[in-house]
Amino acid sequence: MGERAARVVAVSTDDAETMKKFKAELKAPFSFVPDPEKKLVELYDVKMPAVPYANRVTFVIAEDGKVKDIKSGGDAIDPGGSIQACPLHKPKGKSP
Repeated sequence: MGERAARVVAVSTDDAETMKKFKAELKAPFSFVPDPEKKLVELYDVKMPAVPYANRVTFVIAEDGKVKDIKSGGDAIDPGGSIQACPLHKPKGKSP
């Protein structure tokens, strides 16, 4: 089996300029993807009811494309739980 890799990507309904500023403020070492047309929001069904915003959600997606874990709301702010759920961060030889 080849080398495994994982990447953190932040997605927001904000425009590119707003996200660029936010990334700089946070000094975030990962990519930020603007989704002002809400295509990813709709694809992952993370719309908040009654308001035109996306809910804060963290998905752990395995190499095979299957969603392995979902954290939302306050649980999605700290990525620690999602990192623990990520199959790419499991010690070798152990199954999820």
